[in-house]
Amino acid sequence: MNDFSDFSIIMGIIFVLFTEYITNIFFDKKIKGTVEIFISSLGTILNMYKSTITFLPLIFKKNHSGLVSYKVKNKSKSQKVAISNSITLTPGTLFVDEFDDYLLIHKIASSEEEAHSKKDVWEGELF
Repeated sequence: MNDFSDFSIIMGIIFVLFTEYITNIFFDKKIKGTVEIFISSLGTILNMYKSTITFLPLIFKKNHSGLVSYKVKNKSKSQKVAISNSITLTPGTLFVDEFDDYLLIHKIASSEEEAHSKKDVWEGELF
């Protein structure tokens, strides 16, 4: 819902309860009661906040970002999609856009030189 109002939090809890209840019906032999599902969903929400607090130092740590282009001349559309998805799965890189025969990649690194270098974006010629 993209906001943190009381209504969206309540709807999120209801959605988690409903999803967990339906999942338990189809994938678990034992059907849990409403109280057990509610406590389990609260635990899931608390784990989400715990993960957020764990990653806060990484968010505020000084990083540099840069845009790098990667040449994909003579590649089919499916090969470009596979390469861009692989680049996105690489930590610190994200596929942004395709133009002409290049893929535009957003790269995050600890130094400015690393952020603007093509090194470690895509190695090899698999496709």
